[in-house]
Amino acid sequence: MNPSTPPRLRSLLHGLLLLALFLGLAAPASAFPIFARKYQTSCVTCHSVYPKLNPFGEAFRLNGYRMPKETEDLIKQKPVSLGSEAYKRVWPDAVWPNELPGNAPVAVNVKMANVYTSSTDASGGKTIVHNDFQFPQEVNLFAAGTLGEHMSFMAELTHAEGPDGGSGTEIEHARLGFESLFGPEHAFNVRMGKFAPNLYAGFQEMWLMTDNGVDSLFNYNPVGFKGGTGVITDGAGIVSLPARVRGIEVYGVLNHRFFYTFGFSNKIGPGSGVATNTGDGSTQGTPGNFGANNHKDIYLRLDYKFGGMGLDGDTEGVQMPPENWREKSFRIGVLALKGNGTNIDFIATDANGPILDPSDNPYHMQDTSYTRTGLFASWTYSDLNVFGVYLSGKDTLETRSADGLTLYATDDRTYKAYFVQADYVLAPPFHLSARYEKLTPGDTTVQPVKVSNYNFTYLAAANLKFMLEYNKSEQAGVGTNKSINTVIRAAF
Repeated sequence: MNPSTPPRLRSLLHGLLLLALFLGLAAPASAFPIFARKYQTSCVTCHSVYPKLNPFGEAFRLNGYRMPKETEDLIKQKPVSLGSEAYKRVWPDAVWPNELPGNAPVAVNVKMANVYTSSTDASGGKTIVHNDFQFPQEVNLFAAGTLGEHMSFMAELTHAEGPDGGSGTEIEHARLGFESLFGPEHAFNVRMGKFAPNLYAGFQEMWLMTDNGVDSLFNYNPVGFKGGTGVITDGAGIVSLPARVRGIEVYGVLNHRFFYTFGFSNKIGPGSGVATNTGDGSTQGTPGNFGANNHKDIYLRLDYKFGGMGLDGDTEGVQMPPENWREKSFRIGVLALKGNGTNIDFIATDANGPILDPSDNPYHMQDTSYTRTGLFASWTYSDLNVFGVYLSGKDTLETRSADGLTLYATDDRTYKAYFVQADYVLAPPFHLSARYEKLTPGDTTVQPVKVSNYNFTYLAAANLKFMLEYNKSEQAGVGTNKSINTVIRAAF
């Protein structure tokens, strides 16, 4: 806009643009205005467009919510001391001192959505939802901060309302972090609780600028009579990769550019005592423990970043531009997960529903061994960031009798999935994103799932954004789903 435009006219045009975006036509949020208050700085210090992190924001996150080379004068909200520094010298004759955040470390994200969807099944039947005002669609309550020099915390409570009028509340995150416990700074850190693991750093939905997540990776159900057939509803049962885990994780940054993480978590099953997949994207069963067997998933990721800001915020020998989202870098990594779902029962299904034995009882299935291996890459050149993941999965599936006592067959089923996404900064308030996904299920009798996702985001203010997003998911022989959603999201 021309700087000579009168301020009153400029405000009017700004408001009309917001109104046009929202009326012209709907992921967990992860922007924490808590830290904007703590450091008296803007959200765009860490985010190119929240929740997507810029290089500085990624370093801030990996450093346990501390700025690179942080000094006391950078902190505007001084912490509350819990004991004297002198107690450190006489420990264990005194309790080790610590700190609390100076103010309540709480933030709220509100998501409003105007939803248009169109679904076409294999026979050509169509269902359309016009202009469903989901006001609000989701409200997130966050708490995050540091506890002294070597501890951090993060929690998220989400209340969501569905198009059917139902609602639900979930603890999406609740974890403690222990940073730089020994060795070089940033080299050895531990997290425990419920969290999005660093296994997915950069591509799990809490770090994406788009409203839709990557369902081909996180919502594929690998369990089926002949292998998995497609994606399922969020939280509807066993999935290829768990978007969040309950576990313990170790991670660190070595020599500024090498990143590693490994962890142990509850297995990828739904955590029910008796769980069955009904074949329609839902589950039935009697709730049990979070871990329905004694096995734990094990995961690992190794990355290296060439060019740009170091993963810990180091800029020695690097000329960084004044625009903090810009750099010239390439990050590449490998990731793997292995687990065992023995004794977790699911109803055997194919694309048409449950598979019945001669007595009309459904067969049961168990995923007794599963592995996931993948490659992550992210290339940033000035205003453009192109990134993606290629994932290969293998599941050893046992087919059993309805009572689970008789083993009929054991089969290894494999699947492939990948996505490529390009994000582009037109100008600091205006952002574009395009993503393509493809999933080749384990059941070779069904066709691949193909997904296209396009997003335009207007960052009206550092903590207020409007999104217009188009998504198309198609699978030959099953049908096509399309959506055009308009979203307003505010963080405060």
